[in-house]
Amino acid sequence: MEIQFHPASGGAKVRTFRLGPTGERWLAFLAGAAALLAASMLLTVPVVITRAGRREDRSQALGGSAEAGARRERVLRLAREIRERALDRADYLNRVALVYGVPAARWPRALSSNAGTASATEAGRIAAGVEVFLPALERGRAILEERERLDPDLPARAPSVLPCAVALCEPSSFFGPRTSPWTGGEEFFPGVDIAAPEGSAVLAPGGATVVFAGRAQRSSTGRFWRLGNMIVLSHGASGATVLGHLSRIDVRRGQRIGRDQRIGAVGGTGWAISPQLHYEYWRPDGGTLRPTDPLFAALDRRLGRKPVPLEQMEATSAPGPLDPLPGLGAPVSGSPRAPAAGSRPAPARKRRST
Repeated sequence: MEIQFHPASGGAKVRTFRLGPTGERWLAFLAGAAALLAASMLLTVPVVITRAGRREDRSQALGGSAEAGARRERVLRLAREIRERALDRADYLNRVALVYGVPAARWPRALSSNAGTASATEAGRIAAGVEVFLPALERGRAILEERERLDPDLPARAPSVLPCAVALCEPSSFFGPRTSPWTGGEEFFPGVDIAAPEGSAVLAPGGATVVFAGRAQRSSTGRFWRLGNMIVLSHGASGATVLGHLSRIDVRRGQRIGRDQRIGAVGGTGWAISPQLHYEYWRPDGGTLRPTDPLFAALDRRLGRKPVPLEQMEATSAPGPLDPLPGLGAPVSGSPRAPAAGSRPAPARKRRST
């Protein structure tokens, strides 16, 4: 086989290549390979281009899906934050209603029936629950404002804070049934013990009149003598509070005091093995006073994630029979720092002239 290459210029030399039988076979092989390569490209290139397009579409779809997912997470996080704020407000209003003496029958039930709102996980259900909550919050606020309008001194008088600096104290024994650490028997603990540094200030939880300051008489049935140095405060229609194990007493019987006023110091008198403050809240209940969990009335502390229903707080009272409160009917003895409730000053002796 002879192959000639003719240049474009007429005067140039024509180049001639001669192929033998072996060269012809190689040329035929290369031509066949080229044909196969061209046919393969015709088949595979469209497929490759299609697949590349699909990958690009998929990445765009995934990107859009990720953006949509992030947007849903932001909406859900915002809905949860709004729910937490609504539940916090409901818990706060429920506890204010307790210390204000609002009957559960008058209180919005939506502020107590919050199980669906608190457990919802979808933004839509959370929003629906909060939508029901908001009008109930407004109704509750209006009821409390009405109470304050009818009794302007109520906010200042209600025992609504823990009687010590929050940063320095922490409840260590809680209201409710327990095994007595002294006798080993079952008993109902009618208050809370608050661990605090000895000598730290004890503050009035609300405006009150001091009805007892001293030590209760020891008896075989009463328990108040175990509290050592103690103070009983009367908050009028808002009930009474008891503060015990004091190292000192800074008020006297009959004295009027305001919220956060210092009334004594934390100590370990009575049945106390370490510095602590015993605190009880006696709430009006059908014409009498009964101990109720004082943490319900401590509006400066959060109880938990879910609001405690007002009905449940009203039903959480110490069982009877109850010892009468010192200063409100119980026998008491005097104190070196304050006169005992019910005691009278000794008559002055006349001096005889000599």
